[in-house]
Amino acid sequence: MPKSLNGLFLASLLFLAPADPNRSIRAQELETQGAYSDESILTKDELYFGMSKPEGKIVSEAEWQRFLNCVITPRFKEGLTVLNAYGQYLNRSGQLAQEQTKIVILLYENSPDKNKAIEEIISLYKQTFQQESVLRTTSRVKVSF
Repeated sequence: MPKSLNGLFLASLLFLAPADPNRSIRAQELETQGAYSDESILTKDELYFGMSKPEGKIVSEAEWQRFLNCVITPRFKEGLTVLNAYGQYLNRSGQLAQEQTKIVILLYENSPDKNKAIEEIISLYKQTFQQESVLRTTSRVKVSF
């Protein structure tokens, strides 16, 4: 094919190619957004409870279950998830603390009442088990059931 025809052919391909290369990706996203009719946006909190007490003592499984049943569950009857984990952090004195951890995952419709409930849970845990802190992470998530 002569050079001038090559250039014309290549130029015509530019006009045939989509102007927005992300168009097909966006169309695919739109298709999947409506795939689940029960989708909603909820707040997700993860609470990290250290299981070590001062002076080398540990929160026992029985103590944890009592706290879970009496403090957390009544405030989140809709449901929650508890994971066993191991974590480490620098404590207030600058030393690396390593300990078993319980992670509680909560999904809920955001409200002042739920936020207050989480603050109460954190405060009660710190008081009950002499903890420096309870790590809380909060995000908004899309969920479907």
